[in-house]
Amino acid sequence: MENLHLLFQPIGAYLSDTTSNVMSYGSPCSLLSPYISSYWGTEGLTSEGSVQEFEPSLIIPDARVDIIFTVDHTNGIVHSGFCGISDYPDYAWSIRERSNMSRFAIQFYFWGAQYFISDSIANSYNAYVNIETCFSGWETFFEKMLLNVIDFQERVKLTEQFLIEKMKQNQYNHNVMNALSNILHTQGTSSVKEICNHTVVSQRQLERMFKNYLGISIKKASNLVRYQNLWRDIAYAKIGTIQDAVDKYHYVDQAHLLNDFKKFHTMTPRDALKLAWQ
Repeated sequence: MENLHLLFQPIGAYLSDTTSNVMSYGSPCSLLSPYISSYWGTEGLTSEGSVQEFEPSLIIPDARVDIIFTVDHTNGIVHSGFCGISDYPDYAWSIRERSNMSRFAIQFYFWGAQYFISDSIANSYNAYVNIETCFSGWETFFEKMLLNVIDFQERVKLTEQFLIEKMKQNQYNHNVMNALSNILHTQGTSSVKEICNHTVVSQRQLERMFKNYLGISIKKASNLVRYQNLWRDIAYAKIGTIQDAVDKYHYVDQAHLLNDFKKFHTMTPRDALKLAWQ
């Protein structure tokens, strides 16, 4: 399989390191890195007064999907869910949690989850669903592991052992991955017709495959990839003027680019930069 993750590195709305004292992050091993972007969660348990109040955080569509676990160690309960691919921005509001809580999450690239699912993720688009809907049998393992293991790095280690056992290479869909390769190589600028021509598959067939394996349409996948590449160029000053971006990413004009960016980011590129590095 082509290492698509080398072609696409999405970023969030915030680029300054303002959450390192609250959350821990871990990178996947080389075997899992083509599918998994990262692991994230709390380092240890919350205690009385340890959870700070934050301003609501902007969550932009980053073409990644997450399995999120919230662990109540006092009552021995693990709440879990699968956050499917989203194509609209949202805000995460801080909630003062009770003490003796922890969180842990697995973050996949939007094409990566297909190698682990037990059923289609067609109904996960813009949704938060029970993990058993797509990952049958996972709740039992993670409930036991997360209640007994507190250390973040140890959680990552045990999770990776579990994921390697669950990985299903036979679920590789050549047509979907070939189409994704085209989308990522062209940074989301290929038309649906061009993508279908590249795969030599009819649009109707390919759309059905995308929905089953990725939970999203061809056009929406392309738009997300284009937006994320545009945002990375803007954030890291890799592009000159807005008109340069219009030309590079095949927008009709500057108004088209700005409207598209605001749809995903809620604000103009200039305001997004101010927020990103605050």
